[in-house]
Amino acid sequence: MGNLPYVFDDAMSDVQQYSLSNSHILFDAKAISKIDIDFFDPQYWASQQAIIGSAAGRGTTHFVQYQEQQWVLRHYQRGGLIGKYLHDQYLYLGLTRTRSWQEFALLQKMQELQLPTPAPIAARVQRHGFYYTCDLITARIPQSSDAHQQLRQQPLNQQCWHNIGRAIAKIHNAQVYHHDLNIHNVMLDEQQRAWIIDFDKCSFHSGQRWKQDNLQRLYRSLQKEKAKYPDYHWQQNEWQQLLDGYYQR
Repeated sequence: MGNLPYVFDDAMSDVQQYSLSNSHILFDAKAISKIDIDFFDPQYWASQQAIIGSAAGRGTTHFVQYQEQQWVLRHYQRGGLIGKYLHDQYLYLGLTRTRSWQEFALLQKMQELQLPTPAPIAARVQRHGFYYTCDLITARIPQSSDAHQQLRQQPLNQQCWHNIGRAIAKIHNAQVYHHDLNIHNVMLDEQQRAWIIDFDKCSFHSGQRWKQDNLQRLYRSLQKEKAKYPDYHWQQNEWQQLLDGYYQR
C-alpha cells in the first residue's frame, strides 16, 4: 500500500503563504482576502463574541462566525501515551511535512475533485526549534451535525445510510485513505447529505485492499458506540444499507 501525500502547486492555485517570526501561514484567497495571526487564537474570537459553538474531542474544536462565513478552528493535539507528555508538540521535519500543511493540501485537492469534505480556509505552523505546533481552519458544513450525535437521539433512515456509504465510496474511489474513519467523523446536513471530516494523517493511497479495512474501522466504531450506549439507535441490518450505498446497490 503506497502512501502518496498530496503537495499543492501554489503557483496554480489561489493559496497564499507568508511567514511572520516563527509562524508560517497558508490561506485560500478565494475564501478570505487576508488572514490575521489572531484568527488561530480562540481567545481572540471570544473577545469578538464570535464563538458560536464548540465540540470536545482530543482537544476543543471551536466554531466561529467570520462575516458571513462559519469556520471550524482546530488546534492539533496528540493522543495516546505520548500525548500525556508532549500534548501538542511535533518534531519539525520541514514545513510541507507538518500536520496542518498536509491536511490543508489534501483538503484543497479533494475540493478540486468535488468530494464531500470541508473546504480548507487557513493553516498555521508555529516552529519552536526542533518541534512545532499547528492549527487548521476549515469551512463549517452548513446545518450539519455528526452522525454519532444524531444516533444518540433517533434512528437514521435508509436514505441516510445509503448516503453515508456513497460519501465513503467517493473518497475511496479517489484513492483517499482516511486514517480514523469512525462514526464521529461522518456529518449529515439537513438535506441528509453525508460528509466526511477530519483528515489529519490521511493521504492518497494506491491499491484496493485497505478500503475494506477502512470500512471495518467504521463498523467497529458503530459496535463500540452501541455497546457504550444501550439506547444507541443503530441496528446491525443498517450496516447493509450503508454497504448498499457504498456499492450503489
